[in-house]
Amino acid sequence: MRLPERLSRLRRTDRGSRTARQRPGARAAAKNGRCGRMSSLRDRLTRLRAHSASARTTEEALSPGAAAEPAGSEDATAAKGCDRAEAVRAGDRAGIHASDGSEGAGTGSGSGEKGGPFRGLHPALTALNVEEIAGEFGRFLRRRAVYPLEHRHGHYVLTELMSCAVKLKPIAARQNRKRGRQAADVSSESPDIEAQRLLFLDTETTGLGVGTGNLPFMIGFGYADGAAGTFTVEQLLIRHPGEERAMLAYLLGKFAGVTHLVTYNGRSFDWPVLTSRFVLNGWRPSGVEPGHLDFLHPSRALWKNTLPSCRLSRIEEDRLGILRGEDVPGSLAPELYMKYLSDGDASHLRGVYIHNERDILTLASLAVHFGGVLEGRLGADWALPKEPEELFRTAAWLAEHGGERHAERLFAALCAEGTPGGRWLLPAAARLKRLGRHEEAAELWERAASLAESRLLPSAEAHIELSMHYEHRRREPAAALEYASRALELLQRRTTLRQSDRARAELDAIRHRMARLRRKLEAAGRPG
Repeated sequence: MRLPERLSRLRRTDRGSRTARQRPGARAAAKNGRCGRMSSLRDRLTRLRAHSASARTTEEALSPGAAAEPAGSEDATAAKGCDRAEAVRAGDRAGIHASDGSEGAGTGSGSGEKGGPFRGLHPALTALNVEEIAGEFGRFLRRRAVYPLEHRHGHYVLTELMSCAVKLKPIAARQNRKRGRQAADVSSESPDIEAQRLLFLDTETTGLGVGTGNLPFMIGFGYADGAAGTFTVEQLLIRHPGEERAMLAYLLGKFAGVTHLVTYNGRSFDWPVLTSRFVLNGWRPSGVEPGHLDFLHPSRALWKNTLPSCRLSRIEEDRLGILRGEDVPGSLAPELYMKYLSDGDASHLRGVYIHNERDILTLASLAVHFGGVLEGRLGADWALPKEPEELFRTAAWLAEHGGERHAERLFAALCAEGTPGGRWLLPAAARLKRLGRHEEAAELWERAASLAESRLLPSAEAHIELSMHYEHRRREPAAALEYASRALELLQRRTTLRQSDRARAELDAIRHRMARLRRKLEAAGRPG
């Protein structure tokens, strides 16, 4: 087709399309389409207004001042319940959070929160004095329990927290020091610890990881008020993830004036989880975050070798005198929360609330315990640990945290004659050797050597140390050779046909030592 004919056909097509658009029928159809869309929007708004009016009617019917339903009106009541549920769903679809109109006179935390009894709460929650809190970012549930400082939790009274908290500074200095700096350098720069500026924190989460998929559904925290003479425990709970932002905003208000978070494994778990949730909800880190007082680490330092585990519940029973009785393990908390989300029965959460509250009180008792140990109360006001291994580890921990004077009293009790030997003998002897107290160290090596010879898989370390001591300190090569020979026998008892490189090196070193000692004895026996 030639170009002029093609252009002519395109002009005819264009004129035809314009004519069709200008026909009255087409204009009417377009207008009807627009009107149809407007009508659809008006119908939706009408339905939402009807749902809202129905919800208000249901609120009035359920209010305390409303007239009672006559007998036999179950159908009407059910219809009202359906209207209310449909109103809530419609509000959710429209992005509107329907108000229950049930806010009481409560106080929040600097964000205009209001709290009070909520008629829609499950009876299991109201029995625990749980209240709904409404603030700028939405709603969540809060439970508050106030204890007098005279309250005893296990061996310790909460009043002791006010005097023992300041002694925790060495722990905080070691845990919050920057990489490459010594604890002694940081301790002088660390802020003094005041009981009223500590926040005792424990979370219950939907999982065990610290990633973004782990949701803290309950956040419990406690704080002391010396002026009021109280220790308050607050527990925040969300009924669905949409309430998380409101809960976190409330928690942020509690960080004001706090210098340290007191936790149990919180430095590695609770705080990273909360940090990720803050970021996901739009907050960014700014300023200086609180320091950490994570009591898992000193607990392991003291009790790792003497308790079956360092779980908080085990430490409570065996070292703090706390008997929980029936208790929901923390590992079951996620499952119980999922049951609550599934069937709405809040009675599943009762044990979780109680478990979390006790954990926070136990953190306060641990603060008293470690503060008292650093203050030197063991062997003075408090009884010494009964097990020698724990006594040694406590003394060593004290020495590492600047309590050498108090540690020396524990070491002296440990090395007293008649104390059963154990794994602590060699580390205790090594400490005395570092301090230049060689004769005292030799006494412990003698005890360790005697124990080693009676074991199936003995260690030759004590015999080697005694050989060195008699050779270089006492100048008795014959005694040194005797201990070296016994060390060789012990090592040969441990070895197998396939010797490791380390075992061969130890055997070669002992043989070399024995050859040198024999040469010394031969030289000493020659006439001059």
